[in-house]
Amino acid sequence: MAKVSVVQFDKARPAAMPPGFAGDAPVRAIVSGPGQPLLLHHHALDEGASLSIGPRAVDCLGYVWSGEVMAGGRRLPAGSSLIVEHGVSLDISGAAGGAELLTFTARDAADQSLPGGQVHLLPADCVPKSADMGGGSNVGGGMHADSACPTCALWLHENHFPAMAALSPEEQARGVHSHSEDEIIFVTSGRIRLGNRLFDAGTAVAIAADTLYSLSAGPEGMSFINFRAGTPGDIRFASGMAISETGYWKERLPRPGYLAPLAA
Repeated sequence: MAKVSVVQFDKARPAAMPPGFAGDAPVRAIVSGPGQPLLLHHHALDEGASLSIGPRAVDCLGYVWSGEVMAGGRRLPAGSSLIVEHGVSLDISGAAGGAELLTFTARDAADQSLPGGQVHLLPADCVPKSADMGGGSNVGGGMHADSACPTCALWLHENHFPAMAALSPEEQARGVHSHSEDEIIFVTSGRIRLGNRLFDAGTAVAIAADTLYSLSAGPEGMSFINFRAGTPGDIRFASGMAISETGYWKERLPRPGYLAPLAA
């Protein structure tokens, strides 16, 4: 696996349904391939189109990028998420106007000690959020999956950055950091700046564990979601400073309060 892989949405190729998925919604493989430990697929769900996830051996997290889906008898608009743990299944369909659904999984199950067997639904208006995560930066955040669930260890958070001019070399250097887990960042709106290049919404950045990198928002601002398959450890900065990532989020936001699927 390359240490950092950048995939623009219009370059993502059509693909067959991933293992453990079924339905009639077209699929794009955004992050895939034999060298990728984490996988990201895009599902275009027209109104009434169906997608079934599971049962699988590996947990799956879905994020509604646009439109609305129906899942477990619940309406999930853009910005909502869902988790289908190993051993169970969930039927999803496009609501009026259709939807775009992103699904994140690990290639292999890293921790089979957790029992799985649950479906978690998190409508957008139930996502714990803050408009300012501290320090007066006006960077907002939201928590979808905090790895503290007793039945799965998935992680997904969102961040929202205000418009930014290009950073100076000194400012870029202060932001260089790494994480102890493989991760995928997906830009949901605005543009992301990587080095001297700007990339549009729909860009995915797959980053290998312990890889130093930095990013910033473009002139329109930027929102992204960040997926890990397991509990994050410390954020380690090139300067030598380190902070607990789970501690950082726990201090600022409560745990997500998932909805149970409605009985059929």
